[in-house]
Amino acid sequence: MLEEARRREDNLNDSSQQLQDSLRKKDDRIEELEEALRESVQITAEREMVLAQEESARTNAEKQVEELLMAMEKVKQELESMKAKLSSTQQSLAEKETHLTNLRAERRKHLEEVLEMKQEALLAAISEKDANIALLELSSSKKKTQEEVAALKREKDRLVQQLKQQTQNRMKLMADNYEDDHFKSSHSNQTNHKPSPDQIIQPLLELDQNRSKLKLYIGHLTALCHDRDPLILRGLTPPASYNLDDDQAAWENELQKMTRGQLQDELEKGERDNAELQEFANAILQQIADHCPDILEQVVNALEESS
Repeated sequence: MLEEARRREDNLNDSSQQLQDSLRKKDDRIEELEEALRESVQITAEREMVLAQEESARTNAEKQVEELLMAMEKVKQELESMKAKLSSTQQSLAEKETHLTNLRAERRKHLEEVLEMKQEALLAAISEKDANIALLELSSSKKKTQEEVAALKREKDRLVQQLKQQTQNRMKLMADNYEDDHFKSSHSNQTNHKPSPDQIIQPLLELDQNRSKLKLYIGHLTALCHDRDPLILRGLTPPASYNLDDDQAAWENELQKMTRGQLQDELEKGERDNAELQEFANAILQQIADHCPDILEQVVNALEESS
């Protein structure tokens, strides 16, 4: 019985030891699970915080997008309003430019009429002085008559100088008008960054027409000088473009075959030729005014014919 009791005691001890080991293992496992649970709760909390932050950021982004869309719509409306105002302004500007062009043309016409009237008045006054001088010179030669003749000649010289100035003013007006027309044509071409060949041909034809008028005018002046005194033209050499006799029809046909670059070169050449012819005409006019002012009336007639 003692032996049996010892065996039972040993078995109880073994069972107790196993139970303690089992309990210890369970305690360790519980601690591990509790640690894992704490980590899981912490991770979950962190993820929930990140999710909340992302949700807040998304809400802010949606709000910003909505504000940007509203701002873009407002800008679009303002842009449409500005386009309408710009269109209205451009139309108003075009109307004003047209009105200004008409006023300039009217002013040119009035200036030409005024200059023409002044020239006619001066020519009439010079003719009157010539008639008075001729009458006084036919009368008996007295000292008083000679003084009157001298006074009339001084007045006539003064009138001739005025006529010379008026003629030069009229020449300058013609040159200014040509420069204004050319500037408008150039400005119109510049607004089209790459003008087509047809847009260059028209100014070329206008330049050629003006060149023909200048050559005709120079021909009138040269003929007057040769009839009166060929020495008036001494020292003056016409530019090379004056002696050129081009075939107009062939030249116009050739223009149709040229590239835009070639037409541009031809346009620049035409501008240079016209400037040289204008300068030469002014030089002849100056020679006439300096040496034979009495034939300025014929110069005026030549000017009217060429214009």
